[in-house]
Amino acid sequence: MTKQNIYDEDTGEIKYVQETPRFEKENFNLNYGISAQFNIPLGKSPALCHEATAVNIEAQKLLIKKTKMEISLYRLEMCAKQAKLGATYKPGTPEAVTCQNIIVDIPPNQVIPHKHKIEQ
Repeated sequence: MTKQNIYDEDTGEIKYVQETPRFEKENFNLNYGISAQFNIPLGKSPALCHEATAVNIEAQKLLIKKTKMEISLYRLEMCAKQAKLGATYKPGTPEAVTCQNIIVDIPPNQVIPHKHKIEQ
């Protein structure tokens, strides 16, 4: 039981004490348990699983190589386009590393700029 004083609003004296029941109960919980598990392969053999894992790993490695190649080709394409337009990074800047090792030459089957002497 919880006891609470009730006061008179005018005088402030205690009129009475109200008792409120509390419905708390003592609670105890105790659990015991044990667990065991065993697996029996139902397939042909674990070798098939190992082979599938090896194939999956090889596919992931090929995907990484493909992605690296695509990035490299895109970098080559963008740097070559900008160099042909006359825009390049200032040497020695961090951005210059982006187009490092890329050389822009005259495409094949085109005439290299040159001069001729005209004799009269």
